[in-house]
Amino acid sequence: MTTPAPSPEAEALADAMDGLLSILNRTADLVAAGDAVEFAGLEDEATALCNAVVQLPPPEARAFLPRLEAVLAALERLETVVKKANELTQGKATVGRAAAAYRRAEDPDVG
Repeated sequence: MTTPAPSPEAEALADAMDGLLSILNRTADLVAAGDAVEFAGLEDEATALCNAVVQLPPPEARAFLPRLEAVLAALERLETVVKKANELTQGKATVGRAAAAYRRAEDPDVG
């Protein structure tokens, strides 16, 4: 038995989901490299695409399972990378505050 061709809506949704996956992976790479990244809109886009999948007929929606799993994995990777970057930033800020406090303790005219 052959699988029917996906509808134009499903094809467009697949392209959009592939684009989101690419954006998520690129964003994780940028964060891992220490670059500042704007996250505005990512959650809204991901939510809209997932909601669109739910609106497809069940056979077409099931075909999106591998893409949805890939998006979930990319989101989890991005979360891990962001947490690590935040930990590094917090560590640097703590060292900076400690150094500034130490300088003030040595020389009350500093700070």
